Amino acid sequence: MNTPTPTDQHEVRVNDREQLIYLLTEAAEIEHGLMCTYLYAGWSLKQSASEGVTPAQLGALDRWRKEIRSVAMEEMAHLATVNNLLMSIGSPPHFRRQNFPVPAGYHPSSLVVRLAPLTRDTLAHFVYLERPEGMEMAQAPGFESPSPYERRPRSSRLTPTSEDFDTVGHLYRGIEQGFESLAARLGESALFVGSVDAQLGPDIMDMPGLVTVTDLRSAIQAIEVIIKQGEGGRRDAEESHFARFVAMAAEYDAFLEDDPHFMPHRPVAFDPVMFAPLPGAPGCHVDARDSARVLDLANATYGLMLRLLASGTGVAAGGPARRRLEIDGAIGLMHVVHELSVLLTHLPASTEPEPHAGMNFHLPRSGLVLPQVGAGAALLAERANEIALALDVLAASAPGLDAKLAGRLRDLAASLAEPAA
Repeated sequence: MNTPTPTDQHEVRVNDREQLIYLLTEAAEIEHGLMCTYLYAGWSLKQSASEGVTPAQLGALDRWRKEIRSVAMEEMAHLATVNNLLMSIGSPPHFRRQNFPVPAGYHPSSLVVRLAPLTRDTLAHFVYLERPEGMEMAQAPGFESPSPYERRPRSSRLTPTSEDFDTVGHLYRGIEQGFESLAARLGESALFVGSVDAQLGPDIMDMPGLVTVTDLRSAIQAIEVIIKQGEGGRRDAEESHFARFVAMAAEYDAFLEDDPHFMPHRPVAFDPVMFAPLPGAPGCHVDARDSARVLDLANATYGLMLRLLASGTGVAAGGPARRRLEIDGAIGLMHVVHELSVLLTHLPASTEPEPHAGMNFHLPRSGLVLPQVGAGAALLAERANEIALALDVLAASAPGLDAKLAGRLRDLAASLAEPAA
């Protein structure tokens, strides 16, 4: 039986700066993971009437795709804001996360993050993830935790440790209280020791809702923006992620009532992986030759995108013009990742016609930040050229792939190779 999750609003404890950094890094990974799951579901949606949907259904799918992309972009702004919170207290940014499928125990048992097409259960899962703090709700079928578990330590520890939280909003309330308590104990000037120049502000990354953090007031403002936009926002906030997914689910149900066979998504794999999983481990191995090539390129581009985001935080002491170049380059690569990821939804994952393949957002094992400014620029430019060459080869054998994608990478490589201003 799929039972509702508990809503015990215990205090998320923050005893010191290290514990606050620990919680913020988990928040960054959650924002990053949710962004990926939303994008994956959006890419799975059908795009033509020839795929077995009516004109009315196709119009709804076009709206859903735009809505999901909008939510995913807000998650990206949340990720940038969480990194600003981290850097405001002296921590490096955190753009890494656990590779998919995320193992049980990594997040609380109430938080399952996986890649899936936009089925009705997937949409119910999105509603569950974005539910307001204190709302009791059952996990969606197929997205239940393998078994209930607790990560919360029984006693206070000096070593930073996991905390359990029932909703993402619950986590952010704990982070907010942590900022307040540490500011009171240490003093704001002692807590906010990071340089604002290292953060992502409107002059570097122009995204709605992005907040730079310099003191307790701006820290609380940043957290409130994230909560209001979706993670535990007010139930009557029409633009919250929760409300938008609830409205989408109602429309989905109406289509199912009229047509019980309504299927808005392509038959893409649940939990696709680049490498063969161990026996008994979850994951659909994408090993069809052409599909594996496209997935490899998509992940390589995604890895470069993250390196550019990490470099653009200013940790490597690049000037504003250089940082803007890196951030703009990262945003430009999102289009390339999008094109390759949609192409994957047309291709078989393996020897059988179904399921189709899908992007799995595989991360490089090495650290993302390249702190040596000159060497870092050379490595980024080199990687962009390598991806451009591979895109040239792929474009010759992949009908429908935009041949201009390789040019985007070459232009980026040339810009990165120029001396820093």
